[in-house]
Amino acid sequence: MRALFQERLTSFQEEANLFQKQYNQWSAIRAVLFLIFAFITYFLYVSYDVLFLLLFMVVATGIFLSTVVKHLAIKANRDKARLLASLNQDEINRLESVFTRSETGLNFGNNQHFYTADLDIFGKHSIYQLLNRTHTYVGARELAWWLQETATINTILQRQEAIETLKAKIDWRQNFEASAMLIEEVAEPVDKLLAWNSSPANTKIQQPLFQYGKYLAFVTVPLLLAWVIGLLPIGWVIVALGINGMILKGIFEEIGRVLAQTSQVAGALKAYSQLADLITKENFDNQALKRLQAQVTGASEAIGMLDKITGRMANRTNPFFMFFVGLPTLWDIWYFNKLENWKATHQQDLPNWLATIAQFEALNSLAGYAFANPSFVVPNIQATGVQLKAKELGHPMIRSSKRVCNDIALEGIGKTIIITGSNMSGKSTFQRTVAINTVLALAGAVVCAEAFECSQVQVFTSMRTQDSLEEDTSSFYAELKRLEQLLVRVKEEGRIPTLYFLDEILKGTNSKDRHDGAKALMLQLHKANASGFISTHDVELGDEFASQGFVENVSFASEVQEGRLVFDYKIKQGVCHSFNASQLMRQIGIEM
Repeated sequence: MRALFQERLTSFQEEANLFQKQYNQWSAIRAVLFLIFAFITYFLYVSYDVLFLLLFMVVATGIFLSTVVKHLAIKANRDKARLLASLNQDEINRLESVFTRSETGLNFGNNQHFYTADLDIFGKHSIYQLLNRTHTYVGARELAWWLQETATINTILQRQEAIETLKAKIDWRQNFEASAMLIEEVAEPVDKLLAWNSSPANTKIQQPLFQYGKYLAFVTVPLLLAWVIGLLPIGWVIVALGINGMILKGIFEEIGRVLAQTSQVAGALKAYSQLADLITKENFDNQALKRLQAQVTGASEAIGMLDKITGRMANRTNPFFMFFVGLPTLWDIWYFNKLENWKATHQQDLPNWLATIAQFEALNSLAGYAFANPSFVVPNIQATGVQLKAKELGHPMIRSSKRVCNDIALEGIGKTIIITGSNMSGKSTFQRTVAINTVLALAGAVVCAEAFECSQVQVFTSMRTQDSLEEDTSSFYAELKRLEQLLVRVKEEGRIPTLYFLDEILKGTNSKDRHDGAKALMLQLHKANASGFISTHDVELGDEFASQGFVENVSFASEVQEGRLVFDYKIKQGVCHSFNASQLMRQIGIEM
C-alpha cells in the first residue's frame, strides 16, 4: 500500500505544480490585460465620445471577469491537487502510526463510557485518529458514535457491504475528502443551524408591516436613480430612506438573532452541498449505499441555496453595503423571507441530509482504513450468545514489523479467561488487542487478524482506574466504582451480553482481600449474562479455578538470556508461575 500511496502522492504533486505554472501565467495575463484596457480606456476618454467609451468598458469588463473566473478555476484545481497529495502523504504516515491531523475525537468522548478511555479510542495516538477520514462536524461526530455504540447485526452487515464497495473507489473516496477540505469552515458545528431549522416559523416577519413594507424598495430605488441623474431633489430620497430605516429597525434584532444561528456555518454549507452532489452523481452497486444516495436527492441544490441566502444576509455586517444597498432595497426583509420560505420547504429534509452525509463520511473512513490494510479481515458477526474466535490477532496501532499476533477463543456465556504472567510480558496489551478489535468489528470495520468471529456484545473494561483529588477518590475505590458499573450492567434484563476486560483486578488492596474479592466477583459474573477476561498476578486464583469448567487459564512469560529479560509476547496455556520482578529491580540497581 505504501508504494501505491507514494505513487499517487507524486502524481498529485506534479499535477499541483502544473496548475501552479498555469496560475502564474494567468496572473501575468490578467496584469497585462488590465494595463492594456486601462490605456485604451484613457485613449478613448480623451479621443472619442462617452457612448463608445462605455461600450468598450462593458466589453473589457466582461473579458477581464472571464479571465478572473478562469484564474480562480485553475487555483481551485491547484488547491485540490495539493489536498489530494496531502491525503496520500497522510495515508503513508498512518501506516507508520504517525498521525498529523489534530482531531482526536475527545470532544465526542465520555469519561464514564464503558471502554473508550481504557482502549484509547479517543485522544492522541488513538483508534479515532487511525480511522478518521471525516472533515465535517457531523461526519466526525458520526464516526465517534459508531466507536462508542454497538450497532445491530443488520446495521453491521450493511456497513460491511458498503465499506467493501467504497474500498475499491479510491479516486472517489479521496475526491470526496478533498472536496470537503477545500472549505475552511467545514468542521464548524451545526447545532445552532439545526436549532434554527427545528424552530417554529418566525411570526414577526409575517407581520403586514414587513410583508407589504418590503415593496417600498420599488419606490426608493427609482427615487434614488432620479436624484442621481438630477430629476429630483435629494429631499425625496432622504424621506424614502428614513421610512425604510424605520421599517428595518423594527426587525433588526430579530434578523441578527437568526443570523447568529445560521451564518456560523455559511461556509460549511458549501461543503455539504458539494458532498451531496458527489454522492448523488456516483454509481454505486451496493443497495445500502443506493438507499443512502436516494436520501440526498435534491440536497445539493437546496443546501447550496441556503448557503447563498445566509451568505447574502450576512452582507448586512458591511456598513457600506448596508447603507448603499441594504437600506434602499430593504435587503434584510427580502432575504429574511427567503430564509423562512426555505425552512418551510426543507425543515424535515435538512437533518436527514446532514445525517446521510455524516454516514457517508464515516463509511468513507472505515473504507479507507480497510483499503490501507489489505491483510486485515472482515469479521464474522454472530447474533446470539458470546462467541469470540480469532486467529493471528494483532493490535492495529502497532506497526506490522513489531506486531506479535496470537490466537484466542472464548465461547459461551458465563465463561472467564484468566491471564497470568510476569511484568511487562503483554497481558494488558493482549486484553486491549482483543477489546479494540471487537469494538472495530461491532462498528463494521475490518480487524487486525487472519480470521475473526464475534457475537453482538457490549464491551466493558476496567483497566486504568485512577485516584481523583477533585472527587476525593482513591484508585482502589475508583476501581470498585467501575466494577459496580459492570455489575449493574450485567444485571439489566433484555440487554445483549457483556464482554468484560479487567486488568490487574483489585490491585489496590492486600493479597488476601484481592484474592477473595476476585474469586467472589468471578463467581458472580459466571451467573450473569457476561463473559470475559481477567488479568492478575494472583496465581492462586488461576490454580483454584483450574478445574472449573467455566474458567480457562492462559499466560504470558519472560526468559532471562545473558542476564537480560526477553519477552516473546506469545500466549501460552496454563497458569504462569515464574515472575520477573526481582530481575527487573536488579536491572535498575536495587540490590536484591
